[in-house]
Amino acid sequence: MAKLDEIMEVLTQEISGFNNSIGKLEELSKKYDDTEIKMDTSHLEFQIKEFLRLQNRTKDSYEERMEEVLEKIEKSRWTPKWELALFYIYVIINTIAFSYFGYYYINYELKMQDAVSTARQEGLGRARGYFEDHEVIYRDFQRWAKKQDSVPNRE
Repeated sequence: MAKLDEIMEVLTQEISGFNNSIGKLEELSKKYDDTEIKMDTSHLEFQIKEFLRLQNRTKDSYEERMEEVLEKIEKSRWTPKWELALFYIYVIINTIAFSYFGYYYINYELKMQDAVSTARQEGLGRARGYFEDHEVIYRDFQRWAKKQDSVPNRE
């Protein structure tokens, strides 16, 4: 029972402390209910305007630098325009020269083939006439030609 009395006493003290706290809170809330807060945003507006002005100045500065960089990039190409034109002229001249030489080389080869076939025809015509006059030599030639056909080329 003694313990129950002690617990009751502690609870009574806690309740009285709680009531005191509530009383203080009520006094404070009355005090703050009576006070009025005035809204003054002029300082905040000034700060925002100053910030926006600085942002505009920074943006303008950035745009100017970007224009300078773009101009420098335009001026500093890998190859100047005159060098590019010179390269195109060089390529065109080389193309024309190689086309010219190729055309004449092909014509030269065709002329050489015509000359070889003409010479072959003339040679065969002369050889036929010779072989017709000398039949023994013609038979020896045929045997020799057969030997040449049967022996593989050793070169």
